[in-house]
Amino acid sequence: GLHVISATPYNRWKSTFYLVFDFCEHDLAGLLSNANVKFSLGEIKKVMQQLLNALYFIHYNKILHRDMKAANVLITKSGVLKLADFGLARAFSISRQPNRYTNRVVTLWYRPPELLLGELNYGPPIDLWGAGCIMAEMWTRTPILQGSSEQHQLTLISQLCGSICPEVWPTIAEYE
Repeated sequence: GLHVISATPYNRWKSTFYLVFDFCEHDLAGLLSNANVKFSLGEIKKVMQQLLNALYFIHYNKILHRDMKAANVLITKSGVLKLADFGLARAFSISRQPNRYTNRVVTLWYRPPELLLGELNYGPPIDLWGAGCIMAEMWTRTPILQGSSEQHQLTLISQLCGSICPEVWPTIAEYE
């Protein structure tokens, strides 16, 4: 509901507004840390289908989430997924001139290699990396790449995915 506060000499130029959201009983991090909660393969597929649909929707509407992690995936008691916490989100443009976004985004364990290497002109793939980390976490029940620093995070990614070299990443030399 909308609540309107009448103007006084103290608040005349201030607006008051409230955001009202559906109630979500769970977040994915909490569910995964609960040993009593079991996910079937079908349930994992359903969570990922909804998560990827959410990303498709925001990316289609030119929004980057920039903080993908299990704690920001909310799930209602009927199993409906809501992508939450748009505090780091921003609009993006696909333009001829490079973008200059900050790379100090995304919780470290979910941060993709291009951000760890200092990329400023990034886009939707950074959110998809986080979605992949979340999918793996649904099987392992714990974040799969728990780096203690940016360098350690890159090392863990290289150990899991293979070394970062021009054969697998042709433009890697641009980061040196």
